[in-house]
Amino acid sequence: MINSFAARRVFLPVFALIVVACAAPTPNDIEVDEGSYSAEVVLDGLERPWGLDFLRPQDDNLALVTERTGGLQLVDLAEGTRQAVGGEIPEVVSRGQGGMLDVAVHPEYGEGGNNWIYLTYAGANDNGNGYATHLGRARFDRDDRSLSDFEVLFVAEPFHSQTGHFGSRIVFDNDGYLYMTSGDRRDRDTAQDLSSGWGKVFRFHDDGSIPDDNPFVGDDDALDAIYTYGHRNPQGLAIHPETGDLWQNEHGERDGDEINIIDTPGGNYGWPVATYGREYPTGAKIGDLPHERDDIVNPIYWWDGTRYDDGQAGFPPSGMAFTNDGLFMGNLANEYLGWFHLEGADRSSVEVIRESRIVGGFGRVRDVRSPHNSDTLYVLIDSGDAPLLRVTVEN
Repeated sequence: MINSFAARRVFLPVFALIVVACAAPTPNDIEVDEGSYSAEVVLDGLERPWGLDFLRPQDDNLALVTERTGGLQLVDLAEGTRQAVGGEIPEVVSRGQGGMLDVAVHPEYGEGGNNWIYLTYAGANDNGNGYATHLGRARFDRDDRSLSDFEVLFVAEPFHSQTGHFGSRIVFDNDGYLYMTSGDRRDRDTAQDLSSGWGKVFRFHDDGSIPDDNPFVGDDDALDAIYTYGHRNPQGLAIHPETGDLWQNEHGERDGDEINIIDTPGGNYGWPVATYGREYPTGAKIGDLPHERDDIVNPIYWWDGTRYDDGQAGFPPSGMAFTNDGLFMGNLANEYLGWFHLEGADRSSVEVIRESRIVGGFGRVRDVRSPHNSDTLYVLIDSGDAPLLRVTVEN
């Protein structure tokens, strides 16, 4: 039995926005959003859920959900039930922003005996006094609800006692490459250091090996796994359904949140040498503005403190997903789901023409996923007794 909230028709502000790739945004008047949505609770009682992925193509009604405290749940989306996954669960450090983070199901799961699933999590070093973002994979037995043959594929070293900015999202692209993000661990300059695993987007084959055409392969001063760098704390990844491009979001400092297209192998995405964010305590500039430098890959959409007229500061993002209706991103601090109405698809043509706020009132939105980019969204709320929501949007 699915526990249901009454279907909601919500009329919220829309922001009429036109993005020019190299021009700063201007303040926007708030208009009336005539869109609406319905939301129902599929199940509740999750413990700090962080990531979700479907057991596609075998069954979109089954999903794996990570819990930051270290758990992994198999969820029946049709029945509204969950069962804990056992077996070789990795040893997770649930401290600060760390814990069990994202999950990705192999795109060929269920075909020819393929049963790999992938996890990112905060793990400790041998001494137990330093932590790093880990990528691992295991075989998932659906009938036994257990993991086996777990192996660590990559560790975003160095280890550090700091417990913030681990990242970390993972996603497969249409060519079968696996991408993973890592945060800067609150040591901003490491995002520019190609010998560090902090503040990066990585690319792997599905067995964790490094593609020969990764941009820094053969560079003795850089990690072979790096695909792009100059990222602060990436919290969302999604593949655009038309172009196949990898889209990413990340937290900036004091309003400097961003949406990026990761279409420039080896590209420097700016942090902290070029950013629209400012220092938290003082509001002072941090480096240059991205559009002032031709060696920086510009965000396609960003926040700099002038985006909203209603006092909202930035858009602290989390998970992201595409549907037939646009791009959706969780907003943590402001506790809603952002709906970004798009025109165009690639970097040269894409524009955000409207922004809506939906699914407010439930709490911090941690992740959002859509099976096959359909009109249905599944939304995770970040709390100690959290619901999983099924959301349908209406234009």
